Amino acid sequence: MLNNKNVIRKKIQMDNGKKSSFDVYLQGGATADIQKKPKNKHDMNITEKSELVYKQATDIVDALYKNPENLANYQKAQDAVRELVALVLDNDFALRSLMSIATHDYYTHTHSLNVSVYAVSLGMFLGLRKRDLRELGEAALLHDLGKNKIKTSIINKDGKLTDLEYEEVKHHSEYGFEISEHIGIKNKRILEAIKYHHEKLDGSGYPDGLKGEDIPLFARIIGVCDIFDALSSKRSYKDAMQTFDVLKLMKTKMKDELDMELLNKMITMFR
Repeated sequence: MLNNKNVIRKKIQMDNGKKSSFDVYLQGGATADIQKKPKNKHDMNITEKSELVYKQATDIVDALYKNPENLANYQKAQDAVRELVALVLDNDFALRSLMSIATHDYYTHTHSLNVSVYAVSLGMFLGLRKRDLRELGEAALLHDLGKNKIKTSIINKDGKLTDLEYEEVKHHSEYGFEISEHIGIKNKRILEAIKYHHEKLDGSGYPDGLKGEDIPLFARIIGVCDIFDALSSKRSYKDAMQTFDVLKLMKTKMKDELDMELLNKMITMFR
């Protein structure tokens, strides 16, 4: 009989639902492959942690946006935000490193995750507390949840929307607010950020035409991050813009619409 060190007891699920044990005999190079364990997160460097957190969050947000009214999906999304905040607060964290890992092809769920990454990073740069960062990150992750109620043909349309299509898309912030209330979110700052992230400082935004500081801080932060990611992501009808070009465009063309103090902080954050 082989030495016990060369045997691993395994359990498998049988077709009849029962579990059956079997012995795996380790020979030669097979030992390392079978005994190899996933690296503990605490043993990972910041790049490896970033890759893991982003990949896990992508899968969670994808499930959330496919079925936003599933409470379990929302609870997993909250866990993803906590992981993201912990990552951003890590002393070794570098936003540019995470940006190189992030997906820059535009999909609603990856866009929402990217906006959450930028919002939490900007919030940290502004000196927000951990609790505030978690609420901000959650609001950013959920900000486009209402697009689930918009026709897929409109959301995925190549090229410019018609006036009627655009009017329909504009309802997504209110839809998102309603869905969020339905799944039990009561936090006023999160709900307002979801509803008002498309408001503009000059009053030209939607749904309520709010102006200036009447727009909640979280909504203003997400508004800046939302536009930044949309412009720096690739779509079927446009190439992704470089970070410098996006920030320059936002600074010069949107100065009446966006909170310039927040945008200036973002520019400094990217230096």
